[in-house]
Amino acid sequence: MTNVERFRHNKSAYERPTLGWRCGRASNWDAPCQRGPSANGVCGDGGSCTPRRTLAMLRGRISVLVIGATLALVAILALRTDSASGGLSSLDPGPLSSAHAHFSGPGACSTCHTAYGQGASGWWQAFWSAKALQPIEDEASKRASHRLSAACVGCHSFGGNENLPHNHVFERRADLASTDCLQCHTEHKGRRERIVTLTQAQCQSCHKQNIHDFAKNHPPFAGNYPYDHALSIRFDHVTHFGKHFKDGTVAEKVPKGGCVGCHVVGQQSRAIRPAHFNTACAGCHADGINSRDFVLFRWPEIEKNLIARADVAKACNLPAEEKKDESFSAVSAEGPTKLSGFLLDVPLDGAADYEQKVQDLAKAMTTDGADPLIDATGERLKAETTPRLFAGFNSEQARQAACAWAANEEFKPAGKSELSGWRATGLELRYAKPSHADPVVRAWLETVAGVTPPDDADGKARLEAARKELMSPTEGPGGCMKCHTLAGPSDGAQTVNWRVELRTVSPQTRFDHRPHLDLLGPEKTCTTCHRLDTGQSGAGLLPITMAQCTSCHGAGKVRDDCRTCHVYHQDHAFTKRMVQDVK
Repeated sequence: MTNVERFRHNKSAYERPTLGWRCGRASNWDAPCQRGPSANGVCGDGGSCTPRRTLAMLRGRISVLVIGATLALVAILALRTDSASGGLSSLDPGPLSSAHAHFSGPGACSTCHTAYGQGASGWWQAFWSAKALQPIEDEASKRASHRLSAACVGCHSFGGNENLPHNHVFERRADLASTDCLQCHTEHKGRRERIVTLTQAQCQSCHKQNIHDFAKNHPPFAGNYPYDHALSIRFDHVTHFGKHFKDGTVAEKVPKGGCVGCHVVGQQSRAIRPAHFNTACAGCHADGINSRDFVLFRWPEIEKNLIARADVAKACNLPAEEKKDESFSAVSAEGPTKLSGFLLDVPLDGAADYEQKVQDLAKAMTTDGADPLIDATGERLKAETTPRLFAGFNSEQARQAACAWAANEEFKPAGKSELSGWRATGLELRYAKPSHADPVVRAWLETVAGVTPPDDADGKARLEAARKELMSPTEGPGGCMKCHTLAGPSDGAQTVNWRVELRTVSPQTRFDHRPHLDLLGPEKTCTTCHRLDTGQSGAGLLPITMAQCTSCHGAGKVRDDCRTCHVYHQDHAFTKRMVQDVK
């Protein structure tokens, strides 16, 4: 129970919590006042004192005055809604960042705010819209709802759906909620504000595993990071550094400077591109390329001569008489090339399988030169590629060679050429002395690699045999495939990796070599992280571990927050041209 005695007139000032007045007499006067002040502030004892307002009543009046003044100020400032005039306005949330500053001006607010210009009712509906953070399915929905992110993707595009975590880089899962641009990027913070900068707390708000310390909480790197991907160029670091570069006979040809002798550190970024072949490799490998000729066609061993001597004599201006030998002895004891078997679509198991088509081709070439061979190639490969495949081909020399083969003789060319290019020699049509990046050899390799396998099993087998012959690292033309690799399924169309592809191992990570090389210098820094692996995993280098990173990155050292190594968006681009041509 409340002790009412402490509220007696001789104990305290006469106050009633429900009234806004208190008695004017001091309690130490010891003068009883049984009634107290009335609700309107009149003394209840006949005017013997003057009641005073209570502190609660004073606070209430002050609050009303402050609220009224605030509303009046807002109303006055609301009359100035033109932010372009430079005047103050309660409706102006502040300047945009420098990247979006060009959206300011009369009517520019509607670029992002769909409720702009729709009056107070439109603003009120936009404020309470349940669709504000939902994906926009069509243009009508975009006009009907106030969704700022819809305006963002009107200019920005990503490598996936902007409403999915990390733009759907990861698999779609039911437990992953949709995302919105405003969760991380907010505007009107000033021209100097970088709205793309995220905080550690923003990253941790979505991830179940909170990482507060890189060294202690971060999951370990993958087992063979960052070499767990197919390489576009083969290079054995262990063999080169451990064996070839130590060979005194080639010491003058070895690139100087170790790692920097083969890598262009002046162009470093996430990956460091290797130097051009002529700079780093030609000293040792150029001669090997020149010695690998490309043999397109070889006159094979045949059991029966199916070409009439009279036809050969007429086409080639040769004597018409037959040789008097009772038995036929083929001039060649070699088999045809696997590529010619695919181009002529014949099995190569025995002479009886291919001799008809081979002799038919030779007979046609005695009159039409290289055309029958080019036509057969165009039927099996893409016809539009034949100009590149047969660039510089001497049709007349091919006709003369066909005349010799049809007569069961070796072809004897006039003179000997030391230049690179097509030629007929003895029993072969070959492309001799190819150079690095030779356009003809390159055209043949990428064309045959890009052929879609035929539906029949025999055709597939012949294509596979032709590819194996051409793509052999040890026997193939130019030795191209000793370093270059193929991309695509082995049972489908493939492409040749002619250039170094600086692939992104993990699309959510980033790394920049520049600050690392600038810190310690290239020669020392390279081997700090990239160590030779005699077990030959990946590129002959040991995986990079977290321990190597935490030796510098961690609490009290170099920064180790999420954004140091991770990115959110993928393949960011603009959907509209940012620059217009001047006409």
